[in-house]
Amino acid sequence: MTLAAARITLRLHRFEVLAFGGLTLLGLGLAWLVAGRLDALGFDGRCLAPTGPIPASCEAAMNAFYEIVNSEAGKVTPITTFVPFLAGLLLGVPIVGRELERGTTRLAWALTPSRMTWLAQRLVPVLLFVAAVGLLSGAAADRLLASTEPGTDPANAFSQFGFRGPVLAARAVFVFGLALLIGTVMGRALPALIVAGLLAVVGITGGATVHDRMLLAEAVELPEFRPGDRPIDYRFRAPDGRLITWDEMERIDPPPTHVDTSGDWPRMPQVALGIPGTRYGEVQVREIGVLAGGSLLAIAGTALIVQRRRPG
Repeated sequence: MTLAAARITLRLHRFEVLAFGGLTLLGLGLAWLVAGRLDALGFDGRCLAPTGPIPASCEAAMNAFYEIVNSEAGKVTPITTFVPFLAGLLLGVPIVGRELERGTTRLAWALTPSRMTWLAQRLVPVLLFVAAVGLLSGAAADRLLASTEPGTDPANAFSQFGFRGPVLAARAVFVFGLALLIGTVMGRALPALIVAGLLAVVGITGGATVHDRMLLAEAVELPEFRPGDRPIDYRFRAPDGRLITWDEMERIDPPPTHVDTSGDWPRMPQVALGIPGTRYGEVQVREIGVLAGGSLLAIAGTALIVQRRRPG
């Protein structure tokens, strides 16, 4: 694929490229601006100490901090979150679907020496653009997280998992691959856009559910939840050392019936289960691998259909 072919492809999607590129840069700039304002306040986790009086300087900084978080950061987050998904959806469907709907594939496939070359020339530049939008938006979300949650290291924190960093880019590419496949199967842009949007929501939420179940199986005891940890559940330690649920605890140690003794119950020590924030990098790589596999399957399915489908 030549640079000239890439320019032609991006020109075909000129409006979408300019719109999503502009929104991405806007979100990036606003995220850095808001984060800079938050950092300048000097508000950090020491002002949130659970004991002792709050210094006057902390109180003033705290009020200004939460005002900026609620009024400004809350408006930037939707840009960094939704733009990559919309870019993947609106740019993925028309690559093949719009060409089939317009009937331009009859001539294009007749003249091109290889349908795979035709597909690659239209696919690769847009795919790289969507990935770039996702990476820049993910970087903006990381920057904003570091400032809106003092004491949290984005590289070792599960906060907003899936909606920041490289995982956001991987999700955007997955939506792009899914939209590409649905557009190729249906051959009509608008119906494919609706179906792909619904399937993207189901795919992302379903994947998040499976991911949570995997983390539940990997949860370990934590002395306490620290910034960046992923809380999973609470258990009780039985006299024999087993970790039991609330229902099991009630069967072993029924709640007292007299109100004067209810304050001593439950008597078993409570144990916090979760994933330490230090595992974020490992879990992130696994999630990206799964999403990349799904994206490759969608692209491979598209290539197979393009290779075998009748033009128009």
